[in-house]
Amino acid sequence: MEPGLKEDAALRLKVAVGHLESVRKMVDQDVYCVNIMKQLAAVQASLEQVQRILLRNHLLTCVSDAVSQGFGPQIIDELVDAMKYMPFSTGQAIHPAEPLHALVEHPVCQCHRTEPEVT
Repeated sequence: MEPGLKEDAALRLKVAVGHLESVRKMVDQDVYCVNIMKQLAAVQASLEQVQRILLRNHLLTCVSDAVSQGFGPQIIDELVDAMKYMPFSTGQAIHPAEPLHALVEHPVCQCHRTEPEVT
């Protein structure tokens, strides 16, 4: 793993473990259910952040290497399959009739840019 991403993931996991231990104690103490649910949401948010860090690392390392070695279609298939493990809580609804690239403010690739090319 990229060192900075590894440190960030490890820190977020430690935070999640702390939150989860608090939740376990809250259950033992019969704390009000809504308060427990709020703490669980904090645990889930921490874990979702770790998922995004892992995805970023995978894209920067494994996916990049596989594409440069000519294994683009295979790594893309693996990545698409792995997306089932990713939470999608962007808060923004995606409508089937709306192209996904319209949701990206500044696409990196040239094929999805809507502004005219400067020549």
